[in-house]
Amino acid sequence: MSFITIPWTSADSKSALTSYLADKDVAVKLETHDANTWGFFKLPIGKFLQVGYADLGLLPVATVVNDRLLVGIDELLAGYDSSTLEQVFLYRMPSIFHEFVSLSDPLIVRDEVGFVGISLDGTERWKYLTNGPIDDFEIVGNRIRATTIDGETFTFPLLDDF
Repeated sequence: MSFITIPWTSADSKSALTSYLADKDVAVKLETHDANTWGFFKLPIGKFLQVGYADLGLLPVATVVNDRLLVGIDELLAGYDSSTLEQVFLYRMPSIFHEFVSLSDPLIVRDEVGFVGISLDGTERWKYLTNGPIDDFEIVGNRIRATTIDGETFTFPLLDDF
């Protein structure tokens, strides 16, 4: 498995972003319905992915895994074919996307209140949600151990081979 993390570039406003990208090859636009913050990812193939999202305190994250471009913003996880940039899936997270925990198949994605196992085609394979925001976690063998911000600890098995 190979992967590339793509750096995020923010813009001061939508008009500043539009101006900056005016002469660039913008291949994909991804926006949440309540977008108020703007920026882009310059993709390894030289094209740009323009992003608009609600600023909930977390920056968008993008990575290329094998032949998939994966983008996490707010409550969305989007998957694109990395060569054609055709959207393969759009998955609505149970809460706010935080990070990719594992980039193998299935992906393990952490959101604010849990973890989701998602195939590279966007199919949810499993999820484990808690009663509060996650403070800390670790993978131990084939289990995830975590603690919420309220001090609640929990452990659960990964349901696919890891």
